[in-house]
Amino acid sequence: MNRTFLVIGLTLVMTQACSDAEPSGPSEPIVTAELYDFDAAAPWFECPDTSTFPAEATVVPALEQVYQRFGTENTRDVSANVSFPETGSWAQIGMIVRLECPENGLCDHWDRSASVQMVTNPEAEPENQEHVELARFITPYKIAMCQYIDVTPMAPLLQGNKAITSWIDTWVGEGHNQGEGWRTSVSFVFYPGTDARPKEIINVWSRRSITVGEIETESNVESQVEPFTFTLPDQQIRKVEAHLITTGHSFNNTNNCAEFCQMQHDVLINDVNYPINPWRADCDQNPVSPQYGTWEYPRNGWCPGAISVGNRVDITRDVKAGENTLDFDILLANGLEYDNTSPNDLLPYTLVSLKLYVWY
Repeated sequence: MNRTFLVIGLTLVMTQACSDAEPSGPSEPIVTAELYDFDAAAPWFECPDTSTFPAEATVVPALEQVYQRFGTENTRDVSANVSFPETGSWAQIGMIVRLECPENGLCDHWDRSASVQMVTNPEAEPENQEHVELARFITPYKIAMCQYIDVTPMAPLLQGNKAITSWIDTWVGEGHNQGEGWRTSVSFVFYPGTDARPKEIINVWSRRSITVGEIETESNVESQVEPFTFTLPDQQIRKVEAHLITTGHSFNNTNNCAEFCQMQHDVLINDVNYPINPWRADCDQNPVSPQYGTWEYPRNGWCPGAISVGNRVDITRDVKAGENTLDFDILLANGLEYDNTSPNDLLPYTLVSLKLYVWY
């Protein structure tokens, strides 16, 4: 990729986490709750018994057993308005994503891409709405799943009235001989304590698709990615993290990319490269099993029946006050450009989302 950057006129979405107003009186003592050990739950993030959540925690439901399926009533995309706490000091926020089979037990037979996003301005017209991806996952083959992940860095957005959307790329529905879809539930658990939220979230991309394997200048990765510029204020920057979520899809192309190839995802901050390889070689250890199909095979960034939490990378040393530039590339794991010499009807592609968390 050409590393000569231009300043591109892109919209920079920043969210202020806390009010800058001075407190009007003595502050209330902070109520604290015992935090959940997400590190110990990695990499599968199975749901805990909800009865073990501390009494001090606040549980906010978003979706409750909503049918997602394709057919006369297309509910591959669903949404709901959610009222998050307007105020509070949160040491941790967890997110539950639960997939259940329809009441007749006929889950979708296939592993499908899926995503939960937030609409940060639900009052806007659909064409002007802004989305931020909260979670990416792949459905299991024919059985249920439940995952519990840490979304604490998203705390600046998880307040007030918002809309939550769920998308599952399913193509089955009522009466289909390969299952009838899913029932989806999403909820959030707020743990009170010393506030751990970042000051800003910079949403570079919500979920987007990038075709890989085309090397012609008009259709390669570089032609699909414009450098992104963002500005940080002239004050002490404590920490900046890049959170990249990628899952590769499509097969029967050359080398079965991008699903079954190891690929390198380059996040370049002010021309400094942070290479990320999200390859999952542990799919055969997934406790959401036994599934059907090829669930045990390693894959590029995902396993059937699992959340893809992505990679969070500390980029503090290479950002500065003022204008910064971010670029992105996708290569084979050996650093070479991927040339798909046997294309089929569905070209290989990567679903990508990227956001920055900033602490001052």
